[in-house]
Amino acid sequence: MTIDELDRSVKIYRGLVEVSALINSIRDFNELLSAILDVAGRVMHAEASSLFLIDESTGDLELVIARGPAEDALSHPIKIPRGKGIAGWVRENRRSVLVTDAYQDARFYPELDRSSGFVTRSIVCIPLFQQDTEIGVLQVLNPSDKPHFDRLDLEAFEAYGNLVATAIAKMRAIERERERKQLEKDLTLATEIQHSFLPDVLPSTELLTVASHYRPARNIAGDFYDVFERNDGEFYFVIGDVSGKGVSAALLMAQAISMLRLIVHRGMSPVDALAKWNNRLYDRTIHGMFITAVLGRIFPERHLIEFAVAGHSPPWLRFEDGRVEEPPILAAPPLGIIRDQIYELNQIQLLPRSLAIFYTDGLIESFNADRKPLSSDRVKKVLAESGTDLTTVVAALIEAEAEHRGEVAPHDDMTVLAIGLK
Repeated sequence: MTIDELDRSVKIYRGLVEVSALINSIRDFNELLSAILDVAGRVMHAEASSLFLIDESTGDLELVIARGPAEDALSHPIKIPRGKGIAGWVRENRRSVLVTDAYQDARFYPELDRSSGFVTRSIVCIPLFQQDTEIGVLQVLNPSDKPHFDRLDLEAFEAYGNLVATAIAKMRAIERERERKQLEKDLTLATEIQHSFLPDVLPSTELLTVASHYRPARNIAGDFYDVFERNDGEFYFVIGDVSGKGVSAALLMAQAISMLRLIVHRGMSPVDALAKWNNRLYDRTIHGMFITAVLGRIFPERHLIEFAVAGHSPPWLRFEDGRVEEPPILAAPPLGIIRDQIYELNQIQLLPRSLAIFYTDGLIESFNADRKPLSSDRVKKVLAESGTDLTTVVAALIEAEAEHRGEVAPHDDMTVLAIGLK
């Protein structure tokens, strides 16, 4: 190695040390990409440099950043199809390339020169990858101190490329972790907001007791329930299930409960309230989403529960003597599907020390490892054996569902709303 080559090697080594320091200090992805090209141009004495990353949606190489006289002209999105140009060939073959005369190389893709006005003479182009993961291609163009790049430039730039690939992979991992933490934070906040729509305290009188259980299948859910008083001795309740799961279902759930609380007023029939609620949801709900629900009114002194049903399961009745029945009901399609839907009124004359248990399908559609749902017969048996204390009854249903499911994660949200009249 000549003295000049040794001097160049020392300068290149210093540049590599600088890159190593950059890798450990920069925490912003765009800042890192800029630093990579700035150092590349300085260490390699290049007129221009460019970095192509792989577009995961198309598989094309996309120019994400460029440095040099024509960088402004190249600021718009530029993609190179697989195998096209020097960069495409390097990506396809995972081999570095030294080009001393670009326009004499059949692989050269001159379109970028034509669009930018830049004239490419010589290129060093290297692939960037980590193990089996493709990252992109890095290249420098036109040495400023000689006619073309040489073998020493190629070897140095390959060493530089290894550091660049490590830096990009590391930064992407940092970004993914940052996004994961932000998502967790957002989900926690969304869960808190959603729970704020559910009642903190359920009403209780000398004649009326209410108990509930609410378990999302994920952090946030589409199930909901509420019990509230609109007139002395007149209580309304609702239990429902939004189609789908996750954030979209939770947003519709919050919207639906807010609507309902504005709709229901003292003395209003569940049939009329459900019809108004349905029309408002029909006008505002995203196509393809719907809600099943039971909306009812309780008259404790008359031991009467009346309710209207929109595509939801009927309740179970548990009598003082241990009998469990599923009464026949009049039901209509779910909310948000048909405008001006007509609903029918159902009435239950509930005897003293008897219970009405309303629920969402996450209870009876709780699947075990063999994909078998929790049977209605099992639920009825649990209800028959659990007595008339509401808290005990709800706890028994929760335990039976968990025992049936075993180690399998919940398939659906689950809500139970139990009403007792003394």
